[in-house]
Amino acid sequence: MNVLVLGGTRFVGRHIVERLAQTGHLVTRFHRGRTAAVLPDGVQDCLGDRDESLDTAAYRTWDAIVDVNAYHAAQVHSSLKLSSRWYVLVSSLSVYADLSQPGVTEAAPVITQWADDDAAAKYGGEKAQCEALVREKYGDRCTILRLGIVAGPYDWTGRFSYWCDRAMRGQPFVVPEPRDQPIAFVDARDAAVFAERVLSERVAGTFNVVGPKKHLTMSGLVASCCAAARERGVESSAPLWVAPATLLERGVEPWTDIPLWLDDEKYAGLFSADKRKALASGYAPRPVEETICAVNDWLADSAEARATVAGFAGAPPTTH
Repeated sequence: MNVLVLGGTRFVGRHIVERLAQTGHLVTRFHRGRTAAVLPDGVQDCLGDRDESLDTAAYRTWDAIVDVNAYHAAQVHSSLKLSSRWYVLVSSLSVYADLSQPGVTEAAPVITQWADDDAAAKYGGEKAQCEALVREKYGDRCTILRLGIVAGPYDWTGRFSYWCDRAMRGQPFVVPEPRDQPIAFVDARDAAVFAERVLSERVAGTFNVVGPKKHLTMSGLVASCCAAARERGVESSAPLWVAPATLLERGVEPWTDIPLWLDDEKYAGLFSADKRKALASGYAPRPVEETICAVNDWLADSAEARATVAGFAGAPPTTH
């Protein structure tokens, strides 16, 4: 198929482009040319800024459009003027109006109103608007993929790679209690495989794309990171469990200083979204150990990759 990928140079989009090329599709990336990324064989570039014009991509009818970087309604209004037989929109779990409880399904209400100074609600609400526009135009000829936290190589956010990096330093590192806090993420490569599947098999609908397949806790994540470090000859990595109140008292910021740490009840269900619909449709998340190994390989590959690691710039603050 002739597939137009809107975006496709960073993280999820880059993995999707690689997967589409590997499976024999004719792929064109539409992007601004600001992010250098090696093109797989056969992939073409189409340069432009979707906020200004998509005219350079409007000269043909596409078998499918994969929209990786739609963040607000105006962008989708523009892309819906293109001619395509199918539309895959990469969205987010952030669209849900209530993430305070575990098990949110694709049928749950989404954000429809928000205050402009509420960045999280604004992001989710605008993503929900993008979804609605795509459904209105394409009906049963579209797929909406609501991704959770994404992990894997090319991760410019550093949220997951932070934990891999901490374990690879070979010293104790701070981890917020509780140890049984659920953790969920999607490996970008698994998201790409699923995106190609729904596109090729014309699987319509909305899907929560999260993993891993088996229940994972914070304790399990850090244990797997430490085990992966030991396999590479790095010893002495171990979690130093600290009460959230202690960290907050010392000015440690959830999510920014320590990624994947949520200290807000309204997001208590973020890592427990229902993924059964996606699993039943062929989504196959790989074991967490494989993701950690791939991230460690990527981090070891270049200084540019290591510069993406989020969280503390240096040693964690004293907690005793």
